[in-house]
Amino acid sequence: MPTNNTATSTPTSSAELTDEQIVERARAKRGGTLLPVHQLMAEVDPQILRKYDDLASDLLFAEQPRALDLKTRYLVLCGITTAVKGDPDGIVWSAKRAMKEGASRREVLEAILLSALPGGVPTVEEATHVFGRIFDDES
Repeated sequence: MPTNNTATSTPTSSAELTDEQIVERARAKRGGTLLPVHQLMAEVDPQILRKYDDLASDLLFAEQPRALDLKTRYLVLCGITTAVKGDPDGIVWSAKRAMKEGASRREVLEAILLSALPGGVPTVEEATHVFGRIFDDES
């Protein structure tokens, strides 16, 4: 049975989303904001953002069953983002997500510090500039 592609139909897969729906879905998954890299993808072609978002959803956002729980996945991402000198927003985002999933301040700091091994001490030095943004909202 063919699907009705009118404005009132509900997409059944990410491939059926409009460009606007793709951007809004990505924004909603990230707490209402997009990182600059996501904005770039959306500007070049929202379908690139959709494909990236589908991969991220499978690798990172998927609930269980996964070998690593969400807290651990976010801590790993925090360390990797630091090690590859990722943008500060990515470090803040992954650290806050890890803490939302139960990570302590010390666990976040250890994930960042571990990045010094593959990425060098300058990666950790760069990350120290975002510590206030990570921990300001901590209660």
